[in-house]
Amino acid sequence: MMAEIDPDKPCRKSMVAPNDTGAFVKPIKQSFIKNPRLSPMCRIMLTLLSGWAGKGGAIETTIGSIGKHLSRCRRQIHRYLEDAVEEGYLTYSRRKDRIGRYIGIKVHLNFAAIRFTEFIKPKSDKKLSKAAENIDVTLKTEINTKDYLSNNNTQDDTKLWEKLAHLATLLGYLDDKLPSS
Repeated sequence: MMAEIDPDKPCRKSMVAPNDTGAFVKPIKQSFIKNPRLSPMCRIMLTLLSGWAGKGGAIETTIGSIGKHLSRCRRQIHRYLEDAVEEGYLTYSRRKDRIGRYIGIKVHLNFAAIRFTEFIKPKSDKKLSKAAENIDVTLKTEINTKDYLSNNNTQDDTKLWEKLAHLATLLGYLDDKLPSS
């Protein structure tokens, strides 16, 4: 994986460049990039974690896997994490399995301090129809359960029955006599 090491060049020049997979990080605040209290590699680590987090939420990973992506040792990654916690960019906790062995860390990023969150509103403020929101299943709350034939509105019910009987007579389902109320 490593090319020949040239003693006249820095070690980083002998490392293999990563493949371009098309992955990207959302827009980052300049105040985060310009913060002189963060080391450059801590800034890069936070940018990488921000990209891993996507839309948000916690990241479950290991210190070793972060170190592998940044070509740094576990101890250095631990220093970067402590630096970021001190500046308020993230919090993290150690994860354990059922037996109690440590299996990794759970990282919660402070996206308000890292990312630009106020995006431009879309040009149209049209709301999606209910059908567009719930294409697959009709929820019980969306079903109209009103009873139009009720005992409370007898006057409206008789008018409805008269119209239904007239329609049935026109279609030939009933005799010419209309039912009397």
